[in-house]
Amino acid sequence: MFSNSIVALVTPFRNSLIDYDALEKIINWQISLGTDAVLVCGSTGEGLLLSMEEREEIIKKSIEFSNKRVPIIVGCSSCCTQDAINLTKQAEDLGADGVLLIAPYYVKPTQSGIIRHFEKVHETTNISIIAYNNPGRCAVDMSCETVVELSKMERIVALKDSNTDLSRIFFIKSQSPDFIMLSGDDPSFPGYLAHGGDGCISVTANIAPKLVKNLIEAWKKRDINRMKEIGMKLAPLSSALFKEPNPIPVKYALYKMAFMNNELRLPLTPVSENTMKILDEVLENII
Repeated sequence: MFSNSIVALVTPFRNSLIDYDALEKIINWQISLGTDAVLVCGSTGEGLLLSMEEREEIIKKSIEFSNKRVPIIVGCSSCCTQDAINLTKQAEDLGADGVLLIAPYYVKPTQSGIIRHFEKVHETTNISIIAYNNPGRCAVDMSCETVVELSKMERIVALKDSNTDLSRIFFIKSQSPDFIMLSGDDPSFPGYLAHGGDGCISVTANIAPKLVKNLIEAWKKRDINRMKEIGMKLAPLSSALFKEPNPIPVKYALYKMAFMNNELRLPLTPVSENTMKILDEVLENII
């Protein structure tokens, strides 16, 4: 359920409100091009900038639009354990298929604190959990040993890892061979698969879902030349989408593709002219 190509979906806005027409259009397009699951309310979806009421409506609508064609995963991250529990319970009650929980950010917990955070959410809910390690955003890095401990919990089924040390996959898989390992770093994603990864939760898949899915399929068939060909085509796009903090560039790209307004929530601000030029050139060669 939580492997292969998972898109970290944007949240489209129109005049500061959620644009549900755009959301439906984007979800249908993603599913039609082979995306295996959709993550809403994550960092790409500006999840921390949404109210509880907005989150509830996004979850309901995404489940409705998907119509059981693909799983809907909900970002439920908070640096406060009780808030993470409340968000997870909301997603569970509304019928989501799973949740994504990042290691607590800003407060800089110890590794034992990270484990207790996930344990507490696991103990008080009954939904599948994808743990998320992103040291660049969290100021803490989940050690391999911590991930192995989390993998022992029945409903912590996967890890999204944005640590670019690909050797981590070998250690974690050697201890927990059935634990699902998902790339959280688009530029290094092909290497992640080659080191034993099971898929990705991707920003780039917002723009090129079919190419991301085809890259995974090429790897599964061990068609290395095809994998390299797709990887080299995706590389300029993945690089451009991270020229500025996510989701600033990807929302501009989707606007250029006529899916939605180029609208963000403060403190996020519109993409710079220099990055616009880079994205415009890349999009001409990828779409």
